[in-house]
Amino acid sequence: MTIEQILADIKSKRRKKVILDTDAYNEIDDQYAITYCYLADSIDLQAVYAAPFHNDKSTGFADGMEKSYDEIKKVLSMTDPNYITPVFEGSRTTIEESGGPVDSPAARHLIEFVKTSDEIVYVLAIGAITNIASALMLDPSIRENMAVIWLGGNQLDSDNLGEFNLVQDYTAGQIFLNSGVPLLLCPAWFIVSVLTTNIELTRDLMGHSKVCDYLAGISQQAWKDAGENPAWVRTIWDIAAPAILDNPDCAQIEIVPAPIFTDQRVYAFDSTRHKILYLKSIDREKVFDATWKILKSHKDKEA
Repeated sequence: MTIEQILADIKSKRRKKVILDTDAYNEIDDQYAITYCYLADSIDLQAVYAAPFHNDKSTGFADGMEKSYDEIKKVLSMTDPNYITPVFEGSRTTIEESGGPVDSPAARHLIEFVKTSDEIVYVLAIGAITNIASALMLDPSIRENMAVIWLGGNQLDSDNLGEFNLVQDYTAGQIFLNSGVPLLLCPAWFIVSVLTTNIELTRDLMGHSKVCDYLAGISQQAWKDAGENPAWVRTIWDIAAPAILDNPDCAQIEIVPAPIFTDQRVYAFDSTRHKILYLKSIDREKVFDATWKILKSHKDKEA
């Protein structure tokens, strides 16, 4: 499919096959995205991958991936105790550290699933891009039957590429952006960073279901950790990815030449490069209205 056809398909109302790649233990927003993907009628969630991360919530990339794997299963089981969506462990290190593709159950599943799918597979990547870039390095042909929505980098007119998902594995980001895979790039600051919530909005989820109570609970804990400031807000960045597929009217998307992540960690541009999709803006109210409607309408299921 051409990039124009990908854009038209994103805007269509058809139900799409989706794989979610998430560093679920790193923040509180991944849990919202997992639940959204599982519950949205327009999303046919085929698998969830655990992405690596390393910060003060993990002792290393492998530990971050393992904690994310456990968190994914925890959220899915609260959403539906009978869930059958497969969850796969991802990379235990980074391409930057290993010097080559990082083989993992997630990378192998992506290759097999994309190659056998009878329709295009959308990969929602809301963490480091290691798993996806590794799969593309192991089998570049899969780019012909997949498209990626990645929350990575900052806006194109920024001179700052210090965005968390990108810098966790900058080499993977470079390889991925050069791979030619159909991509919708969703920058962090000043684009998806508008998706802020507050303590009252998150409390509105309480009492609707086990998973809603969990989401409200981890949000309330983040509020307490921040000192219970009445002006507290938190960016729930990661719901942007499923929201764009579920409610494409929330997004203003452009077609642009793929930028370059330079070794100096700034953008460079070349108008002759392959085209990608770029998220120019996203409507906060539409995204939260859709997300909260799906979450609050969910009822607990018996095991």
